[in-house]
This record gives sequence, structure tokens and C-alpha cells, in this order.
Amino acid sequence: MLTMDAVKLITEILTDLKANRLKLPTLPQVALKINNIIDSPDATAKKIAQVISTDAALSARMIQVANSPMMRASSTVDNVQTAITRMGMGVVQNIVISFLLNQLFHTKHDTLKKRLMRVWNHSAHVAAISHVLANRFTGLRPDEAMLAGLIHDIGKLPLILKAEGNAALANDPACMDSLDEKLHPALGKVIVQTWGFAPGMITAVAEHENLARDSEKLDLTDIVTVANLLSYAGKQHHSTQTNWAGIPAFNKLDLGPEDSIAALEEARDEITEIVKLLTA
Repeated sequence: MLTMDAVKLITEILTDLKANRLKLPTLPQVALKINNIIDSPDATAKKIAQVISTDAALSARMIQVANSPMMRASSTVDNVQTAITRMGMGVVQNIVISFLLNQLFHTKHDTLKKRLMRVWNHSAHVAAISHVLANRFTGLRPDEAMLAGLIHDIGKLPLILKAEGNAALANDPACMDSLDEKLHPALGKVIVQTWGFAPGMITAVAEHENLARDSEKLDLTDIVTVANLLSYAGKQHHSTQTNWAGIPAFNKLDLGPEDSIAALEEARDEITEIVKLLTA
């Protein structure tokens, strides 16, 4: 049950959101530019490289990933454009977003720092599971599923930013958990809409906690819903108390809970690689 303090804060946050007073995270311009280029019909590695090259740290990260074991390449690349060509635009977009989002997940408050790291690591884990599910069991693009998983909990970030200026809230994990549970899908929807993400991504962020959702056909939201649940397998979390077999997203994947967990176990090394790629 929500405490009176939590109810008051939820009302306050929703009021601030409607009045455009709530502090929302902003995606750096370089990410917005790259998203626009990738979404355009005339996207090229050269155009993307020109944008990435304006950020030295991001450029170095691109080359590092292109030369990582995950790419399984026999030669070394030493420039951004070649790195982009090797990775493909979908992977590049994910690396850019993860690199720049990681910079947003910072606070000087020790308690909130731990919460931020939990959210970030969970997001990377869900992104990795989403990639595996899409790649092995659907016809959906694995890179899009990974991105949807990576941003699915972005709505928790403004709640942590708000807690930075509220010592009582920052030091009340139960209240923070209540706010997260009630508000992060709605806040996340507003954030990714503001950032200009595609409708499928927006729905995944807004609806991934809606276990009763039953769309006409399998989509990114279904992938993220299942990935989010599977990320809690074997852990103490309220999601594990739900009857997964009755969830439409699981049924559309044609995977029962036991088969899903077995598939994750089989893909453990791949999931670990992707998490490292996103969080390094």
C-alpha cells in the first residue's frame, strides 16, 4: 500500500509533468542527429561518421567496439567510418545511445548512485535478453529489440533527479520503489516522445509493465515485456509471483516460462557479451 507521502509525491510529479515543470533528461544533440540520419532513406556510414567524429570519446568507443571479440572480425579498424561499416547502423545506434545515456546516469548522492547503477545494469540486461529473443524466436530486428530494452526504464531517471533535491525521498527506498512502479512507464513515454523515437519504441517504453496487453501481432513491446520478466528469473521480485504462462506476450513468442529460461541459459555467454558492450 502506498504511503501518504508517496501519494502526495505522485500527485505532485504528475501535476509538474502536465505543466511541463518536471525536469526531464535530455538526449545529447549528437544522438538526436544520428537517430535522424539512420531514420532517413539516404543514410550512409560517411554521414554518421561525420557526426560521431565531433565527439572524441564517442569516436574512440566506436573503434573499440568494432575491434571487440563480439564483432568476430579478422582485421583491426582504425577509423570511425570503417567501424560503422563493420558494425552496421543498428548496432551503431545502440552503442551511441548506450554511451550517451550512461553519461546521464550520474549523481553525487551515494544512495541514489546505487539506485542509478541498478537501473542501468538492469536496462542493459533487458536489452541483451531482448536481442536474444528477437534474434532466435522472432522475425523482428534484434538491434531494434536491444534498443527498446535499453530505454525501457528511462522513466525512472527523472524520479531519481527529483530525489536529488529531496533528502527525505532520497533516503526512503520504499517510497522511491513505489514512485518507480507507478510512474516510470508514463514518464518514460514522455521522454522518448520528446527524443523523437519511433512509435514502436514509445509503446515499448509505455506498455512493457502491462502484462495483460494483447496486441494483434508480436511486436517490440512483447519482446521487452518478456525480457523484463526473464531478467528477474531466480530473484526475489514481485514479477516472479505472476503466472507467466497466462501472459499474452509469452504466448505470442510461443515460449513457455521453462523454455524461456532454458533459452536464456543457452544464450548466457551472448547475453554477457552484450551487457559488457553496453555498459563498458
